[in-house]
Amino acid sequence: MSALRWAAALGNADWHLCAPLLVALAAAWHTDIATVTTGIAAYSLGQGLALPLWGWLADRYGPGHSLRTGLAVAAAASVGSALCPGPGWWVALRTAAGAGFATVTPSVSLYYESLRSAPARQRAFATLTTVTAASAIASPVLADTVLRIGSWRPAFAVIAVLTAVTIWRLGDTRSGQAQAQAPAHGGRRRTGSCAASPTGDGARERARAADERAAGPRTPDECTPQAGSTARTCAAYGTVLGLGAAEGAVLLGLPALLAPALATAGEETSTSAVLVTYALGVLTGTLVLRRHARVWSPKRLLGTGGSLAMTGAFLAAVLPGTGVLMLCAALLGVAWSYLHTTLQTWLPRLLPPPARARAASLFSAAAILASSATVAATTSLLQDGRHSAVFATGAALCAALTCWTLLVARRWPGPGPQPGSPPSGMGAPEGMPEAT
Repeated sequence: MSALRWAAALGNADWHLCAPLLVALAAAWHTDIATVTTGIAAYSLGQGLALPLWGWLADRYGPGHSLRTGLAVAAAASVGSALCPGPGWWVALRTAAGAGFATVTPSVSLYYESLRSAPARQRAFATLTTVTAASAIASPVLADTVLRIGSWRPAFAVIAVLTAVTIWRLGDTRSGQAQAQAPAHGGRRRTGSCAASPTGDGARERARAADERAAGPRTPDECTPQAGSTARTCAAYGTVLGLGAAEGAVLLGLPALLAPALATAGEETSTSAVLVTYALGVLTGTLVLRRHARVWSPKRLLGTGGSLAMTGAFLAAVLPGTGVLMLCAALLGVAWSYLHTTLQTWLPRLLPPPARARAASLFSAAAILASSATVAATTSLLQDGRHSAVFATGAALCAALTCWTLLVARRWPGPGPQPGSPPSGMGAPEGMPEAT
């Protein structure tokens, strides 16, 4: 597995590792579960606040530099978590870990921008989603293993070691690419159109212009607002933030409410099963999506994902029960695969190339913050037994999100040959592995 996928898998594993360890953490520090649960909220807060910063750094200095720096912060925070003496330090270190792993989203997005073909970009995102879903399933296994050993601390030590190895692999890849891309026979080395150079804006713009001349005519999916068009750029940022918030409220918020819905209905033993069912839905959806991304238009992909999400939320609203919530979890997982990867593929291209990592980071930050607000606002409703109202509202929001995405996607082209596409493997940002 490539270092890029390892980075995404580790960030997701670190997030899912905390919940199975909450009881052990509370017992070790002689405190209540609510106190250590604050660390999970702190992780999300650190991630949401750091995403725009990493997006700016990736645009300015390149995704390789941003990714290595963020992973170094995350590795240090994971070491601290393994040695953590109490809940106060725990909250601070979890905030730092979330901030460090937040670098993965904009760095990966900018790296995949080197894939000119939209279906190739979406298949890459689908593969990445498969890997992160698998890591979500593996995290409870790791937690259970270390608890059987007798301590929760080795779990975070494993994350720290694997993160350090990933940083080393990224650095090794950078050195190998520098040798492989050295100019031969007096030729000029081609740099990726989305690779940011620290040599200054002028050099970066000249390199980008040379890339575009070499690559040929721009395809329709690359026609983005020019940096000088302030009104259109602001509208594009508004679309990115709005769709991010809407997706977070629906496709992150609803799955997060499934376990509380079961718990408040007296089905505590099924809470872990519903999370695994959701992850399996994501895995299944991404595997099927890799084929559909080659032949389906973005509108059809978005419509499919939105319809599945609406169906799952509607069933949970009108037929409450453990079995229906399991089905809802599977449908929401598949819907995430179709909707999220399509938006990942296309939304950054609403902005000019120098702002695409920022666009990806703002999209994710809006999703995370909206999801947190949704869970906070609806948990009390679930405790009052108003499950139908919560999921009916979710179904209505799914319908609104689907309509909005279809409206935005009306000018996005379908799959097929795209003129000017570079050969496979060309145009990857400096310091990053080639696309596979």
